[in-house]
Amino acid sequence: MLRTVAAVAAGGVAVAGALAATRRMRVTDGWYGTRTVRTRHGNTLAYDTTITPEGSGPVVVFVHGLTALPEHFGWLTQALRTRGGPQLLTYSRAGYGPSRYAGARPYTLQESVEDLLDLIDQTVPEGRPVVLAGHSLGGELARRAAPTLGGRLHALVYLDSSHPGELSRSEQQSESAERLTSAIRTFTVSLRAGLGVLMTRPEWVDHLPRPFRAKAMHSYADARMWTAGMREWRATEEDFRGHDGGLPPLAAHALVVSAQQTVDRDPEQLLMHRELADAHRGAGRIVRELVIEGSDHDTLLTKAEFALRTGDHLLDFLRETAPAPVTAPAAARADAARELS
Repeated sequence: MLRTVAAVAAGGVAVAGALAATRRMRVTDGWYGTRTVRTRHGNTLAYDTTITPEGSGPVVVFVHGLTALPEHFGWLTQALRTRGGPQLLTYSRAGYGPSRYAGARPYTLQESVEDLLDLIDQTVPEGRPVVLAGHSLGGELARRAAPTLGGRLHALVYLDSSHPGELSRSEQQSESAERLTSAIRTFTVSLRAGLGVLMTRPEWVDHLPRPFRAKAMHSYADARMWTAGMREWRATEEDFRGHDGGLPPLAAHALVVSAQQTVDRDPEQLLMHRELADAHRGAGRIVRELVIEGSDHDTLLTKAEFALRTGDHLLDFLRETAPAPVTAPAAARADAARELS
């Protein structure tokens, strides 16, 4: 009997391994038209963009959060495309999706900041201004990249962003850190064992626009994403717990978007989001703060009603700060509209 059980178990592991390999191929293939750049750290970043040689005006570069995906921006990017918004770029950080992590030296958050800067240097045409739009940890990476961009930086958009002082100032955030470590470790070990086939499909996947769902699920069930997430989380926790002092000023416009449930549960988060905004004030710069009613940290992006509302605010902000933003060609808007349906 034990031999039979062992044989069945071995067969199950083999099937799970084969399914994991198939999923990995789907994840690393990227989208049709996905391109790559190589950074100074030897990492290969996969990106998708609507940038064209004849385009003008700011390019919005989206920076995803910890254990998150560029597909999280699906509603937001599709809405901007259909509503005559700016040209866009989304990418996967090293180790996520089709992007590859070289592991040339011990990882710190600065590596992801420098990867982002290299990506912009190699993809955004010279002379085009840049808007960095980051969700969660992506907002903090964008903030750190901003000074190096200098005059190229048009604005920062913080989407329920992290703040480097959150683990020392927010009791709720500090207490959740240990649970997050345990959760990421559990996902990583389970997926490395080939158990992705047993994963429950998370609700947020089916909230995304239909074309993004399969890709998002394959990435979510890929051990590489969770390995990258653990690497980033360890560096983030060490970095944030060592943070002391305020935020340096940034010479760019800013839009700070908070999820209502984030700031309702932890008023300290609202204060920290206000500090992000305050770092941009002065010299005639436009700074806007808003809370998306009803949203939480994830549904701000993944639920259509909240993401589309956020997209409207982003478009209004860009029209205010860049009076003549680029408008997507009519054909591109029509294609994007079909994808939203």
